[in-house]
Amino acid sequence: MSTTKNKILDIALREFNKHSTRVVTTNHIAEACTISPGNLYYHYRNKEAIIFSLFEKMVSEWDDEVLNLENKSPDEILYQQLNKTFECIWKYRFVHRELASLLDKDSALKKMCNLVFQRRLKEIEGFLQLFEQMNVLRPLSKEQRGFIAQTALYYGLFWQPYLEVVGERPTKKNVMRGVQMIQLLLEPYQRVSP
Repeated sequence: MSTTKNKILDIALREFNKHSTRVVTTNHIAEACTISPGNLYYHYRNKEAIIFSLFEKMVSEWDDEVLNLENKSPDEILYQQLNKTFECIWKYRFVHRELASLLDKDSALKKMCNLVFQRRLKEIEGFLQLFEQMNVLRPLSKEQRGFIAQTALYYGLFWQPYLEVVGERPTKKNVMRGVQMIQLLLEPYQRVSP
């Protein structure tokens, strides 16, 4: 990817996070990049293309950070995975803050998002099975595994908008509290040591 394309994405991410995709225009992004609107349109045909590229970049960052699970305790595995996820949620907070309206406006983004979320559910279920095999969690039914996976995904997707609805300004610190919430979600399923 060219330096200019990267610069456009970096600045668009900063501006979308700070303001919103409704307020920030391609002209604002071009001005912040110190390039002409024409130069921006050479790289991205419109604001939706920038948003789509940022979503792809977010997914790629999630996917690239595959954990090396060997020689790690279950707590390390869970903590690292959750932290990685919520760090990404914070970095791309505009996506989570505006998810419903973004998907409503762009059918291609909605299609990609649905595929990613289905993959995330399978990954979470895989982690749950791993924790069962490691005797950290008691054996779960397929239904319980699905319920926990969906709830964990909901926490990740909608924790930040929830904070805003209840009047708590999202900060990195309170967004990262989502890690604790998911850990508490798993607590009733933990295997009790004799």
